[in-house]
Amino acid sequence: MNRAHLPKIRSFSYAIGAVAFAGLLGLGSGAAMARIAPQNKFSWAGLAVAPLWFLLEFFFEGIVAILGAYVKVVRVASTIALVAGFYVAWFLFRW
Repeated sequence: MNRAHLPKIRSFSYAIGAVAFAGLLGLGSGAAMARIAPQNKFSWAGLAVAPLWFLLEFFFEGIVAILGAYVKVVRVASTIALVAGFYVAWFLFRW
């Protein structure tokens, strides 16, 4: 393997890890919110997604340097993974 490709591979693996972390964070918070929120109130679900998104943004401020060229793509993918993970857990626990 060429050593010039090593930083790109490392940056890509960090990007995959950041998206997976966001998905797990969404799953965990969706499960917790489904347990805490009142039973017939779907509007409570949105209250947890906004603070998680802000936490994710602070997380990315700290790791921008190691993501390299993938920062913008990872931000979008992480937001999608966070919201999707949240609602998957929400609906699984509420069904």
